[in-house]
Amino acid sequence: MDRTPRYKEEMDFRELLRSPHRLFGYVYAYFLLVLLGLGILYAGNLTDIGKNAVMPVALKDSSAFVQDIPFHASSILPPVDVRRAAVPTDSLLRAGRELFRANCASCHGDNGMGDGPAALMLNPKPRNFHVATGWTNGARVTEIYRTLQEGIVRNGMASYNYLPPGDRFALIHVVRSFHPTPPADAESDVLMLETTYQLSKGSSIPAQIPIREAMKRMVAESGPGVQAVSATVSRVMADPATPGAVLLRRAMADPEKAVTGLRSVAPANGTVEEFIRRVSADPGMLGLKPSVTRFRADEWNTLHQYVTKGCP
Repeated sequence: MDRTPRYKEEMDFRELLRSPHRLFGYVYAYFLLVLLGLGILYAGNLTDIGKNAVMPVALKDSSAFVQDIPFHASSILPPVDVRRAAVPTDSLLRAGRELFRANCASCHGDNGMGDGPAALMLNPKPRNFHVATGWTNGARVTEIYRTLQEGIVRNGMASYNYLPPGDRFALIHVVRSFHPTPPADAESDVLMLETTYQLSKGSSIPAQIPIREAMKRMVAESGPGVQAVSATVSRVMADPATPGAVLLRRAMADPEKAVTGLRSVAPANGTVEEFIRRVSADPGMLGLKPSVTRFRADEWNTLHQYVTKGCP
């Protein structure tokens, strides 16, 4: 009788194929735990926008989010003693708080946390004045004055140079009151501020209107001229017999542009040679076809007379 012991193979691959969980079962559990941890980390770092928690707003005009320069009348800014204005006082802080609510709170928030109602739509976000680092121009009195005077174009912050210098200093002291450790100014820095902006002499600020308002006024002022050009083009296109009108129609690539451009290069007392030189320099810029440069001398004379005298 054979009593030789029977040893089972260390790994039976056929059995593993039938029950693969024996080899990989614990790995699946670890994998699921890792995925769960990543999901919790991702969800915990979602913003309100990522969570779709911001109520949608239907806008009639998306340009309403574009900040425009403010409207203000011309004014005379009174002189300021920078040495006294650079030191915070109770009266300056009281005035500054009112100025901050009126000019800064919409973006920076009532408490300077950068959480004003307009902050959600701004990129980059408004500064949190309670954070000591990362101030673009610095947090000294002289450095914040420069920010208010010149603005920060790349961050979308407008200049507040229309505010009187005294009001700017009041506003500066309120902003610095949020700073955990506001840095001090050297006396040389304060004197340099006076040298740069001549605050002790006062200054005048010209009137300013928003860009949108300026564009509306420009369109309104140009209206009569546009109508006159359109009327001239209509008459030229409807004139089948006048030689000058025929030549002009042959030369025009953009009728409105051509009528406007030819009037600018053909003064009433100008010579035909000067007219030819100006038109031939860049016909396309004047709304004309390049073929106009191949006109004969008599055609140039006819066109010049029509534009300067006969063109209605």
